[in-house]
Amino acid sequence: MDNLTYSIQQVSNMTGLSKQVIRKWEDRYGIIQPKRLDNGYRIYTIEEVHILQKVIDLTAEGHSVKKAALMIQNKEVEVSPTNEENPLALQFITSLEEAGQALDEGKLMQLLEQAHHLFGIDVLFKEIIVPFLVRVGQLWCDKVWGEYQEAISSQTVRDFLANVRRQYYVPSTAPLVVGSCLPNERHEIPIQLLLIQCMLKGYRTLMLGPAPAPQAIQSAVRLTEPQIVLLSGSTKAIWFDEGQSLRDLDVFASTIPKTKFYVGGFGVKGLLAPLHLQAIEEAHDLDTILGEK
Repeated sequence: MDNLTYSIQQVSNMTGLSKQVIRKWEDRYGIIQPKRLDNGYRIYTIEEVHILQKVIDLTAEGHSVKKAALMIQNKEVEVSPTNEENPLALQFITSLEEAGQALDEGKLMQLLEQAHHLFGIDVLFKEIIVPFLVRVGQLWCDKVWGEYQEAISSQTVRDFLANVRRQYYVPSTAPLVVGSCLPNERHEIPIQLLLIQCMLKGYRTLMLGPAPAPQAIQSAVRLTEPQIVLLSGSTKAIWFDEGQSLRDLDVFASTIPKTKFYVGGFGVKGLLAPLHLQAIEEAHDLDTILGEK
């Protein structure tokens, strides 16, 4: 794995730097010295990718590129990635991005299935799917990708996760976790990820669809009597009614004391205090929710 090399386009995809900037940093600051193939094309090692990423991090902290280069050359900073991503995982992310850019849904699904068999669920989630989705969001926000490229990539990941959850067996006697997006929230991938992690810990799961009505969540909870309900709000779309849906769900949750209700996601983080929720707890850590911390 350590001998893997990357083209300048792949390095650009991984770091977000343009090919022109990568060449400029190489020539002007000597940050990296990629080898060249017989045809003159540059090839980069994973260590050089990490160096470029460290320069990005240092400039984000306020250092100039020149200063960042000197800090790295003088070994004043640690270059190794803090999450210790492995090179093959990075290659999968790059390949997924290339397939998404080409609108190749079949290739996206094939790569996800290959990575699943190769790495297992935990590594697949942490080192491939989550970083890939972050990259997809960045490409869309920067207008590098169009709406269809973002949609195909996200929907394929969603479908893959749904298939994984359906195929995973948990005994019918296991405690139940119901997962749902909040009303008006259509981003269901975060809750799919959470539910699969719950299954790995021995829970049965039930996933409600995106943007459910509050009454649909209440009806499902009454019928299934779950041990835990996980509510997800990834975007500010959940505030379409100024939090009234959450207030209604909180009133409902207070009538079912045997079921614990939790809400999390970037769309609610730090914003729930004015609602004065009594029965729904804010939580962003699954281990804490499941009582494992």
